[in-house]
Amino acid sequence: MFGEGWCVTLSPRPVAETLRVMGVAEPVECPEGLDGASRFLEEGAGAFVLGREVRGGWVLAVEFDSWAGCEHEVLGALSAGGRTAVGAYRDPDTKTATVAHDGDVLGFLELSGGYFGGPSGAVDTGHPVVRSLTAAGFDASDACEPTGEADTEEPDGCLLLAVRVLTGVTLSAADFEGPWSGGALRSAC
Repeated sequence: MFGEGWCVTLSPRPVAETLRVMGVAEPVECPEGLDGASRFLEEGAGAFVLGREVRGGWVLAVEFDSWAGCEHEVLGALSAGGRTAVGAYRDPDTKTATVAHDGDVLGFLELSGGYFGGPSGAVDTGHPVVRSLTAAGFDASDACEPTGEADTEEPDGCLLLAVRVLTGVTLSAADFEGPWSGGALRSAC
């Protein structure tokens, strides 16, 4: 799912706005796709992000050497106005998705375990977004025991399920192909 990227974000905003919120000062076209993104590294860009529109008006963003798409401020801005945004990152030991709605971070999905925790430990299980995740089997209790579709040991499968539940988009390999827009981040995260 992540390929060489460190963070994958689903945003309800247009591509250019998503990229600017994430920290790209001047997005440029990258018609050669993710495979051609190495030019940003060759140009000494450091951290960079690429974005493209996918079904339903959603924007898929992939970051390299950064995880701005999981920062509370970024997800808050992307989800403002009653919208939902999701940012997932990986490091060698962790695969986590951060979920925001209407400007607030609701919590974190531990993708390796299929459970959901709140930003301060407690989860608002009555929130409609959280209810949609628990209906798919993500556990928001202290037991941390997923059920149903979320009861999988594959973190990428949990991410795909969460994205589908939260956005209605079923991501596939084809969503990572084709032209993108993007550029270097103003400040690396």
